[in-house]
Amino acid sequence: MSNYILKYSRDERVKYISHLDFVRLFHRAVRRSDINFVFSQGFNPHPVMTVAQPLSVGVTSDCEYMKVGFDGDYSEDELVSALNAVMPPGYKILAARIAEGREIDLTKLDRAVYTVELEYEGVADTGSLMQRDELIVMKKSKSGVKESDIRPYIYSLETLHDDGKILTLRMCLASGGAYNLKPRSVADAMEKYSDNFKAGFMNVHRNSIMCVDKEPF
Repeated sequence: MSNYILKYSRDERVKYISHLDFVRLFHRAVRRSDINFVFSQGFNPHPVMTVAQPLSVGVTSDCEYMKVGFDGDYSEDELVSALNAVMPPGYKILAARIAEGREIDLTKLDRAVYTVELEYEGVADTGSLMQRDELIVMKKSKSGVKESDIRPYIYSLETLHDDGKILTLRMCLASGGAYNLKPRSVADAMEKYSDNFKAGFMNVHRNSIMCVDKEPF
């Protein structure tokens, strides 16, 4: 019996699958393989599995992590190969690490880097936005929708490309249990604090999730 950290990707084909649907999908995929889960104890046993920071619906990624208990000792390469043989198109296991002896604490992941393609009208000025001391927007939380100053949680905001219609941005934002900031809230701040800026459809890809500036692997 061993605990493993799995790194996996999600592409355009499955970006509208919810977190709960992904969990069920992964359970079914493992049952199709020769790998056995470790199950929790108690009245209602379930596979021991924790996803680090569930993706929002509509977001693609190549840096997702989960911790899973498997009833057996598998090499890291063997596990990647066996799981990819049963995963549906759109998901791919990129790497695996045995947790014992070199524990990776997924709860400490506190920021994420995104590439965002944003349709817009008007003038985009990310430089002036980042010079502000505060950026107050309406943000959804567990207690409801309320005003929040998101400026302390935008670690960097960079324009990669701008053709006058589509703005490509790279954002490093707070992500995790303490504070979770989504790229849409940054677009809301751009609308509020930039003259004549109107945000439209947004395409979001998560490039990495980190603890300060270090990825798990």
